[in-house]
Amino acid sequence: MSLKDLQTYFNHHCRFRFRGGKVVYGVIWESDTGLVFASKDVHEAYLSDGPVVTKSKLMPISEDDVMAAEMIS
Repeated sequence: MSLKDLQTYFNHHCRFRFRGGKVVYGVIWESDTGLVFASKDVHEAYLSDGPVVTKSKLMPISEDDVMAAEMIS
């Protein structure tokens, strides 16, 4: 997907199909270092003042990695 198309899904819980056919549920957003994918729970923790989210729970991605997206909520 292009970055412009993908921006529609930023910060929303979605079902994503990545290159290679893997289907995952989570959230994509743009950070200082580029695009990031994480589960909905990790994303909520990242945004809140709750527990610190370690970088190991965040997956850097490229817009070329995402083949399809569907908004869940």
